Amino acid sequence: MMERKKKVLFVCSANTCRSAMAEAILREYGGGRYEAASAGIFAHGGEPMMPECAKALSKLFPRPVSYTSHFSRRLTADMLADSDIVCAVSEGYASLLRQFYPEYADKIVFFPEGISDLSRLSGEALVSGTRSLRDQIFRMFLCDGKQN
Repeated sequence: MMERKKKVLFVCSANTCRSAMAEAILREYGGGRYEAASAGIFAHGGEPMMPECAKALSKLFPRPVSYTSHFSRRLTADMLADSDIVCAVSEGYASLLRQFYPEYADKIVFFPEGISDLSRLSGEALVSGTRSLRDQIFRMFLCDGKQN
């Protein structure tokens, strides 16, 4: 019998950079085990991923990523209820989520090293930040000895 994929929801502020990239990375490398989604606490729904972020992902993935492959979503309680794991981009965001949604506190985690605001970076600095995000996702979700 096949195990049900765990649903992971990544959360940042606008859902056009950090959480959108985290969703893309987990889909790319952990799609066999995880169902990835993302949302922003303060997002305006329907905004595409920042083009620079899609370019940075394209340097890490074996194929190009279009910035229109993702559109932002504002976080809702239903999204939290439907997720097995809610991963905030930093401890501060995790605290906010626990404050706003205490009933879901037990499923809220965060990147231990935090994810700095990648939207403020460009060029090689952004690619390096994207690699760091990828590496944290691997450590948190994919490095347990199981094959995808």
